[in-house]
Amino acid sequence: MSHRILVVDDERDVQVFLSRLLQDNGYEVVTADDGVAAIKAVEDHHPDLILLDLQMPRNTGTDFFRKMRNHKEHGTIPILVVSALAGRNVAVSKEVPVLHKPVDEEKLLQQVKIALMGAQE
Repeated sequence: MSHRILVVDDERDVQVFLSRLLQDNGYEVVTADDGVAAIKAVEDHHPDLILLDLQMPRNTGTDFFRKMRNHKEHGTIPILVVSALAGRNVAVSKEVPVLHKPVDEEKLLQQVKIALMGAQE
């Protein structure tokens, strides 16, 4: 069974790039382009991991992160931040890895594996 990963990013090019990279490495991918759509995607698709951009319309990545951590059913889903803001003192939580855009493919895949292994424990 492959893991399902939700990619939350308002930039279509980034969604496509991350989706292809993850699918090429055996993951199932669901996408959302803002925090509102991401909450619905979490409830509909029950992802094993979320890749989250912080700067988005309608519901920022930080707002989405807070809502997810307070969500009764899905609050423990691991989240990786993938953002151009990553180098600017971004802090959603000390436990959340932050990857800088443009993302290094190998580093991203390594962090995905680590997050998914941690979620299974």
